[in-house]
Amino acid sequence: MSQQLSPEFRDIDALLRSSSAALSYPRTPDIATRVRARLDSEPRATSIIEKAWAALNRPALRAAAAALLVAAVAVASVLAVPQSREALADLFGLSSVKIEVGPVQGPPPPVLSPNSFASPTTLVGAQEAVAFEIRLPVEDGVRILPDAVYIEDIPGTIEPIVILVYESEDFDLYQRAAGFYGKGVPDADLARESAVHGQPAIWIGSGGHIARSLDADGKLLIETERTVERGTLLWEERGISYRLETGLSEGEAILLAESLR
Repeated sequence: MSQQLSPEFRDIDALLRSSSAALSYPRTPDIATRVRARLDSEPRATSIIEKAWAALNRPALRAAAAALLVAAVAVASVLAVPQSREALADLFGLSSVKIEVGPVQGPPPPVLSPNSFASPTTLVGAQEAVAFEIRLPVEDGVRILPDAVYIEDIPGTIEPIVILVYESEDFDLYQRAAGFYGKGVPDADLARESAVHGQPAIWIGSGGHIARSLDADGKLLIETERTVERGTLLWEERGISYRLETGLSEGEAILLAESLR
């Protein structure tokens, strides 16, 4: 509902309207058009970031850049937090391996052979102790029998670890159905991504790292700690985790792992 003006205000309103009709006003200038034309006419410096984004202005390249950024952040997080046990292993796609990166606190544990921490048995006895099928390396279609066989009982787990010792070939092969392996590496560069049958694996170079066993809850078992001087290949197949400690090169270790039958 509009408000009614009093008689005196009506007279003032009429006077203002008649006065405005007699005045001429200049047209509002088009400032935006002139500013835009000036900006377009001047050379414009392109920043490095803008150039990079222009180069990546395609969906495939943007996705690749995002993936690289995620990987870089993940690796940086691992290196920044040495106490993060499973960061590297998760990055490499292994669920049964926990890895710590950082210097050894205190004196390193001793270098031990399986006969000092595991129980000797036969291949038949080891197979009877576990539900999974023990696999052996194959050469020229023939399975290679180990020089010695051991089983290591881990508290809190259902089945022991089977250890096949090939002393003459310079490697020990560990096979386990449940639980976790722990690895302490002094330098992140010592552990790197590898592959067995095209599936994720971890190669830890020679030079000394800490091997340990964890119970079913992932708790460290101090009594199982030992130093491993040889290179180590870790991978998983069909629910079984494998650990190959060897003096072989990474390439030779992968060929050996892929020969298991």
